[in-house]
Amino acid sequence: MRRKDFLKLGGLIAATASQSDAFAASKPQSAGNDVDFMHDGLVLTPKEYGGLLMQLADEGKIKPDYYSNGGVVEELEAVFAKLFGKESAVFMPTGTLANHIAVRRLAGQNRRVIVQEQSHLYNDTGDCSQTLSNLNLIPLGLNAVEFTLEELDYIVKKTQGGRVETHVGAISIESPVRRQKDRMFSFESVKKIAEYAKSNNIKMHLDGARVFVQPVHNNVSVIQYSAPFDTVYTSLWKCFNAASGAILAGPKSFTENLFHERRMFGSGLPGAWPFAAVALHFANGFAEEYKQSWQKAETLFSLLQKEERFTITKFENGSHIVGLEVKNANAGRFKESLAKKKIEVSAPSGNGFLLKVNPSLLRETPQNLASRFMESLKESEM
Repeated sequence: MRRKDFLKLGGLIAATASQSDAFAASKPQSAGNDVDFMHDGLVLTPKEYGGLLMQLADEGKIKPDYYSNGGVVEELEAVFAKLFGKESAVFMPTGTLANHIAVRRLAGQNRRVIVQEQSHLYNDTGDCSQTLSNLNLIPLGLNAVEFTLEELDYIVKKTQGGRVETHVGAISIESPVRRQKDRMFSFESVKKIAEYAKSNNIKMHLDGARVFVQPVHNNVSVIQYSAPFDTVYTSLWKCFNAASGAILAGPKSFTENLFHERRMFGSGLPGAWPFAAVALHFANGFAEEYKQSWQKAETLFSLLQKEERFTITKFENGSHIVGLEVKNANAGRFKESLAKKKIEVSAPSGNGFLLKVNPSLLRETPQNLASRFMESLKESEM
């Protein structure tokens, strides 16, 4: 893409950067040494996002697509197919559509789909699968990270033994589970469920919006974890800093001509390069950057726990989120003090915070971060 052509599309750049607009008012235009414990990725400001696109354009790394086919989109699809160990991959503008199309295709004529009761697909998509594709989502694992093989077997047999015999067509598993503090569905459980599914001719889909953080915590590579699933989705804006986008990967027999179905749902974007180029820029480096970030976080947590008024809690099943309890301090003032020191944390719950680890930790040393936490503790003493 030529620089002059890129400049003509400045309005489009602004539009693609809108994901970060909500943060622009409170964050400086250049993140510098800002550290964000609230998000999965770097939360690029519009200026940063546009600047990165300009840099990539100047380096000749943005080949325009045509209605989300070809160009840098095709390059991105090839990279993520390799990262997942799948034959092929297709760009989707949102994770909601990626999950929907996956279970729709996998289920086929068997319209019942098993999901976690805590899953995004069941709770956060406005019943799109039911309304648009006549799927019957059956939730298992009430208020839990996982559902059990026994729960699954009960539903499968009940479905087959009904007055009108029906069958479960697909199983969707989300991991990490956002509504459960990003805790992970264990690989041992996945393997048992996948074996059962195969013996009952049920297809498997992985909602892996944040799956690329898992290997650091469960010592299972993304390729290993994805292998038992027929299809897998991941978000491009959570960990890979695109303004929007998703990847849906699987066998070629699944992805071939999938762009027709994508367009049927109104999602054949005329130009997806502003999303694909940024995601591709971060794709191959995220795994190592997150590993280094977690190592720094571990050092930070050790330093904080030397102060008896700080308590760090790690969650079962593994997570890139930890709990931080602050004693004898006003939690609201503590948050405000940290913000002035370029550290963003979530709103407190009582005296506790949830800290999400991401590559923004690479901007500072654990020692400097610990000093800022200590200063904020002192400034918010009760």
